[in-house]
Amino acid sequence: MRFFRRNRATPPPVPSFGEWTLRSFAKDEPLEGMTFAQLEQVCSKAASLLLGAAFAEPEAAREESAKFPGAVREAGLLARRTADAFRAALADRERTVLAWPWDHLATRVAWEAARDGDASPGPLGDALWRAAAAYALYQREQLQHVITLWNQVAAGVSRSGARPDLAAMGRDALAAYRQTVGAA
Repeated sequence: MRFFRRNRATPPPVPSFGEWTLRSFAKDEPLEGMTFAQLEQVCSKAASLLLGAAFAEPEAAREESAKFPGAVREAGLLARRTADAFRAALADRERTVLAWPWDHLATRVAWEAARDGDASPGPLGDALWRAAAAYALYQREQLQHVITLWNQVAAGVSRSGARPDLAAMGRDALAAYRQTVGAA
């Protein structure tokens, strides 16, 4: 007799905010099958939103960064690459394209995934979120300037006349994630 026996299936693991964001931009396409350029582009889009969220919600960034022993070093590296890219763009405006911090972050994370042969969304998303959190905490002033500039550039190319705000978009994504995870 099995009257009191219940089916105790284990619920699927809850994705991290980084993984959730990365999967949102991948649009159900498996990351493992993407070319490096496609993977880098998806990582860059996700990283921009993660940086906006980490900037808008420093406490969430602090929680994530606390799990990451190399956070200060990672933030410094990202800040250095961003500053170098901005200097290069200003020095040669005709032949240099501006590279945002999320582009540098995406390239590094996608490169490491390709090198290691593991482009699964969990580790990739976690790496993006950890680095975004560290950068938002330890290089906050630089990120504030970057977000202000991005908002100005995005407003200038917006056809709708909307005033884009990367920090607000990141905060909204984090709220949507929390709502999704809470509902699961």
